[in-house]
Amino acid sequence: MHYYSFNIADYRKDTSHLSPIEHYIYRFLIDWYYLDESPIPKETQQVIRRLGLGSDNIQHLTNVLNDFFECTENGYIHKRIEEEISAYHDR
Repeated sequence: MHYYSFNIADYRKDTSHLSPIEHYIYRFLIDWYYLDESPIPKETQQVIRRLGLGSDNIQHLTNVLNDFFECTENGYIHKRIEEEISAYHDR
């Protein structure tokens, strides 16, 4: 999926507690999820590398994953994104 609707007001309402690096991480993870149409891998080193972050940002990544994603056996899922991808495939 190469396009998704982005509601600025909803994003700001849900993310006002994030630091600037956490905003970067969350937006990158959202884009990655939509583009690959699959959960974020559970292997954090792989995620850190793909985001271009250093190991000093693992806690920031963990914060974002815990706040917005659910850890499953297939990786970290995001319910809203899953719904959007499903609706996209239904069209």
